Amino acid sequence: MKLNKSIIVCIGILMITQVHAQEIYRTKNGDMLITAISSNDSVLRVTTKKLSVTMNYESAEFEMSMDKSDFSTGIDSIDKKLALMKFEIIEFKGKLDIDRINRDGHSPLDFYVEGILSTNNNTIRGTGHLEHISNRGTFSCLLTLKFNLKTDELGLNVDDFNLKLKDDIQIDITQTVLNKTEDQ
Repeated sequence: MKLNKSIIVCIGILMITQVHAQEIYRTKNGDMLITAISSNDSVLRVTTKKLSVTMNYESAEFEMSMDKSDFSTGIDSIDKKLALMKFEIIEFKGKLDIDRINRDGHSPLDFYVEGILSTNNNTIRGTGHLEHISNRGTFSCLLTLKFNLKTDELGLNVDDFNLKLKDDIQIDITQTVLNKTEDQ
């Protein structure tokens, strides 16, 4: 009798876990581009193809993280310094300005996004677009986000890189495919 109750409890927990897992979509290889202009008017592009994004479709809450060592600028002296920053993680957690995302399919969604950046606990705001692309297979939605920030809002010490940047920075998270967690 005790064994049967234990089995029923385990099955119930597995079912709840499976239902919860279906609400979560993520990627570990999102694309991000940070664009800044230096004081001598040259363009600095910082990229990563290892942006991690987790999105809860029931609450429209997200978490993003990136390792500074995965950033690339195409400038050897800067890239060497970035490579030494292994395990220096930047996190961004927040919410879309919608209540929930229909995981069975939805029309394209445009929204505002707001979250807290771990480098300085600043609230960062931007815009985004989420487009449903498939109900089957290993992908579901295409996420795009855009942020226009002031340099000091990032909470990053760019002086370590001998950069003199103008005050405006643009961050684009482009065509990041969110997969159902059970597909990963």
